[in-house]
Amino acid sequence: MSCYTSPMKKEKFEYDIDFGAIMDYVDNRFLLVIKDEKWTDYELSLLTQMDLNFCYTQDIAIFVLEGGSIDSSDFYFNVQDCDWKESLLNSELVDIEVNLVDKENDICWKKKKTLNKAQSRTILDLLEKQSKVEFMPNEYDVNVEGLQSAYEPFELLKFSKLAIKF
Repeated sequence: MSCYTSPMKKEKFEYDIDFGAIMDYVDNRFLLVIKDEKWTDYELSLLTQMDLNFCYTQDIAIFVLEGGSIDSSDFYFNVQDCDWKESLLNSELVDIEVNLVDKENDICWKKKKTLNKAQSRTILDLLEKQSKVEFMPNEYDVNVEGLQSAYEPFELLKFSKLAIKF
């Protein structure tokens, strides 16, 4: 089944990624991507609203995305590993883009949102806090593995600091 029901030319996702959920901060936006074999028209039709929660616990920042046919997906972010850390932390507004990509690297669904100042400040303040944490070598990865072992993505919502409707 095709990604698009309109005769528009398919847009290719610019990066080659593995199947699953990934995120990064690139081109002045948080980019959250879920890559799957295919996205059916039915699955895409269920995406009338998505919820994105920004969670923060144990100095770990986590975006949890859910809605429509998408099970809760967790995206972990470490600002210390971000190539554009200074640009991000000095931003006034936060932009977020969600992409659903198929095995051919075609973008089947895309939505962008610019957060308001209060929402942006919530995320940026917590990322500023995270930027000052001194992780021992590999400590961040061990902490993430611990959270992933202890909680299903939907259970992380109890650590939500900000809920965003997409």
